[in-house]
Amino acid sequence: MINLSFPTKILFVFLFTFCAFTLQVKAQSAVGTLQGKTLDLKNKEIIPFVNVVIYRDADSLSAKSFQSNADGVFDIKNLLLGSYTVKFSFIGYQAKTITKIVLDENKPILNLGTIELDADSKMLNEVVIEYRKPVVEMQDDKIVYNVDQTIFAEGSVASDILKNVPMVSVDLDGKATIAGKRNTRIFIDGKPSDYNAASIGDLLSILPSDALETIEVITDPSSKFDADGDGIINIVLKKGRKVGLTGNLSSRVGTQGNHNTGAFLSKKTPKYSFSSNVGYNHATRFSDANSNRSNLFTDTTFYNNQSNNSDRISDGFSGRFGATYQLDSVQSFKFSARGGFNKGISTSLSDNLYLDEQKIGQTLRFQNNSSGNRNFDYAIDATYNINAKKRGQFDLGIVYLKNSSNNNRDYARYLLNADGSPRTTNPTLQLNDNNDLGHNIDLNADYDKSFAFLNTKLEAGLKTSINFSDNSQAVQNFDYAINDYVYNPNLTNSFLFQQNIYSAYVSLRFKIQKWSFRLGNRAEVTNVNFIQENSPNVEIAPYTNFFPSFGVNRVFNSKYSIGISYSNRVARPRALSLNPLIDDSDPQNLKFGNPNLIPSFTHQYELNFSVFGKDWSVSPRLSYADSKKIIERLKTVSTDGNTITTYQNLANSTSLNLNVFSNYRMDKRKTFNAGFTLSQINYTSAANAAYNRKGMNIRSNLGISYALKNTSAFEVNVNYIKNTAAQGVTQGSVETQFGFRRNFYKNKIGVRFTAIDPFTQRNLTTVTEGPNFYQESFSIQRTRNFLLALSYRFTKIEKGPIIKKKV
Repeated sequence: MINLSFPTKILFVFLFTFCAFTLQVKAQSAVGTLQGKTLDLKNKEIIPFVNVVIYRDADSLSAKSFQSNADGVFDIKNLLLGSYTVKFSFIGYQAKTITKIVLDENKPILNLGTIELDADSKMLNEVVIEYRKPVVEMQDDKIVYNVDQTIFAEGSVASDILKNVPMVSVDLDGKATIAGKRNTRIFIDGKPSDYNAASIGDLLSILPSDALETIEVITDPSSKFDADGDGIINIVLKKGRKVGLTGNLSSRVGTQGNHNTGAFLSKKTPKYSFSSNVGYNHATRFSDANSNRSNLFTDTTFYNNQSNNSDRISDGFSGRFGATYQLDSVQSFKFSARGGFNKGISTSLSDNLYLDEQKIGQTLRFQNNSSGNRNFDYAIDATYNINAKKRGQFDLGIVYLKNSSNNNRDYARYLLNADGSPRTTNPTLQLNDNNDLGHNIDLNADYDKSFAFLNTKLEAGLKTSINFSDNSQAVQNFDYAINDYVYNPNLTNSFLFQQNIYSAYVSLRFKIQKWSFRLGNRAEVTNVNFIQENSPNVEIAPYTNFFPSFGVNRVFNSKYSIGISYSNRVARPRALSLNPLIDDSDPQNLKFGNPNLIPSFTHQYELNFSVFGKDWSVSPRLSYADSKKIIERLKTVSTDGNTITTYQNLANSTSLNLNVFSNYRMDKRKTFNAGFTLSQINYTSAANAAYNRKGMNIRSNLGISYALKNTSAFEVNVNYIKNTAAQGVTQGSVETQFGFRRNFYKNKIGVRFTAIDPFTQRNLTTVTEGPNFYQESFSIQRTRNFLLALSYRFTKIEKGPIIKKKV
């Protein structure tokens, strides 16, 4: 950490990026290549000199013509990165068009393989083939899950889809994390959407799958991304890439009583495009749990046995509208607005039995809980873009997010003797009213430019992020003396938190023959302060950090790839972990945040290797992370047997992770994908040796897709998860999904049946240890569910008659 005055830090950040803008090299932004070979469909002989017409989907008027050579080979170079459509034609043969061919910086060279033309004179009208991507694609610094390539997507929500994404785990609250990564960020369209961690699960539970295009798991974020978070899950929403009007409707119902519906609509012209979606989700969650805890003290040992069952029913709505307007050949404007509303009702019953050293029951506490919550959030995103081929691309953007939630909780606690007789005359009655409000504004200016020299790409930018949250809690206890509720001053409080981050970054990518290099650095100035109503204000002096990163990759014979990378990341404490407001919904298990937390820094190293053929690929990745002062929830037991859970900078940790992913397309009907993650976690604490421990995290998945006919498909996904934390371990659990889809009426109508955990419910066993306690917890999540989904797709494109064909 460098001690500079605040104005000096700000000036340095801007100067740091300004240097990047002053680089002047002769520009040329065409860096993509498309390859392949033309053959006769029946006799597999070469067709020479086939006409090849190619155009970018964003500009259909700029079509260019080429020819395959005498050997049928075509090698089209100097293409701008983007999405393309290619048409192949030859006298006496049926024309063939391939759409949705994407060239990007991670895959600038794409080989389409053999293009087979049919000489059948009875079918000389055009055949359109949609370039079919695999469900999972492995790229240098991320894993891409193509949502529209899996049948589980229809009628689902984002949290359902995320459960089948390699390396991703989703907890019962819908929060998604990357296996082997401690601090996972959730982005939507490359923009942070998780400032309020408490509401991200609600957002994912109502975002319809009809709106999703891909999910990117970024294990090694570049300098362009915020330094906060050692891994990013980026949800890319559909933009409506087809020219014309397209849309789809879907609805789903399950045996647990859950149901949802969604709609997507888009229209695209050469001048403008828009896309929109709406969704509604009715969700249910049922669980049963019990725990046994031994409280270990110097002079005595006593025990707690607790059981709990809970039900939650929620209804959520979401919507989004996005538009792009092409002002001219250089300038464009993008705008999007999205919002979501979720309300739910939860009820639970719990028993807590206290036993003495001889395990004889002493007292029993019975509690009846009910709560209702409402969450509302919306985001507005606007970007002005200048894309001048010889001058590079400029983006000016603003994002505004607002989220608010209200949670009303009602507790009735009864204290009984061990035999069940009342110990007190009246129960303890309590009302909680919790309100959370958050505002977030991001301003960014980005520049990127490609150069012919060494296929270089420069990225640089500035960003200001202003985050504010207001959390308040009002608690009332019933006073039988006056027969009314009165406020509890010990639990009533408010917490205001503000964090402003000013950043600048520069990143450089270039190639030397088959070697690819990525170098970058990010500077961030952080300014934090927070206010407690009943405590002095806390102001932390602004501090500056630098986050360098680099990567090197080498390709061999167009079949093998190996690379190494390094990045420095930070995990800043969020408002939820800092908030000192006490949650006493269970008075024997108090929970609150810790305003004394400090950021945790992580050094990440990764070695990746990929080998791929025409129909298969295998990508092992070995990574190592070294984190200082990690932030984790810590449970302790007081002398009266009550537990206190809060956040602490607990210890240092290291993790060694092995990730292996593979795809195999056996033929046009059968595809397989599989992966596993093994993480060896080591915790070391100089302050308390009780937190020194080792453990293994395991995350594995297997996916099988089998097309029975052109209109039918069957898919299976199996996931296994085991986690280790600083205070214990959660034993392994298995999740299974089986799906069958059948399409009708020229593939416009789809019917899908899904079975979730048909053979067993989800069982979790967790062991938690501390200096003076040992606890075993068991829970059964009633996840078994059978669902039926119906979807309808439509497309209105002004073209001549075509034949649709899938490959």
